Amino acid sequence: MNEHLANEILSDLRNGNLSEYIVIKEEFPLFRDVLVKQEDKKAFRGIIVPGGGGDIKYFYQPGWTA
Repeated sequence: MNEHLANEILSDLRNGNLSEYIVIKEEFPLFRDVLVKQEDKKAFRGIIVPGGGGDIKYFYQPGWTA
């Protein structure tokens, strides 16, 4: 994964082209760096995948947090 791909994934989640995306543990640091730069970063929700070895599933849910 690179910064451009992470931005594309976030855009696809935001626009509804993807309903969810699983970030593997090794890609998480770069993905997080890109995510925290987003204006609507609080609209993205990440949950740990059970049995996923540290993988995180991301959704776009505007308004889920204050």
